[in-house]
Amino acid sequence: MADEKEKKYRPQNKNLRLFNEIPVEEARAIQSAGGKASHEARKKRQAMADLLLLYSGLPIKDARIRKRLKNLGVPDEELTQKFQIADALVKTAQTGNTQAIALYLDSIGELGAAKGEDKENNLFKMIEESSSQEVELDDIPEIRETSESDVDLVESPESEEL
Repeated sequence: MADEKEKKYRPQNKNLRLFNEIPVEEARAIQSAGGKASHEARKKRQAMADLLLLYSGLPIKDARIRKRLKNLGVPDEELTQKFQIADALVKTAQTGNTQAIALYLDSIGELGAAKGEDKENNLFKMIEESSSQEVELDDIPEIRETSESDVDLVESPESEEL
């Protein structure tokens, strides 16, 4: 009954067959073809990654960009396409683009820390720690540190006299 209902509402599923409903040889052939296609896709992704890595190491040719980055104090040997991309990412993040901010934080390893993963260099933790201050409780007369264990409210002796 579930199959009939699914076929009725999802016509694109009418030609789908479960692996346990087809011959073993045919299932193996389909799985083999899928594995080969997956391998080819991985090879293409790796080739693209290698090409991008090669390209990112090339020097910046645009004189305006080179001059601007030199004025920021970037050494000549670091004036590569990779640095130009990083600079563009930072400039975009500075405009408030949340996707660029997320990509920036992810790139420096801080996005995972914001999601609760334990990171050694956690930007959010550093900000939180820098904003917290040690408060000396002895200097605040409204706070009394001693009370009996079953008492919910601690009142000063002066308030009892009033």
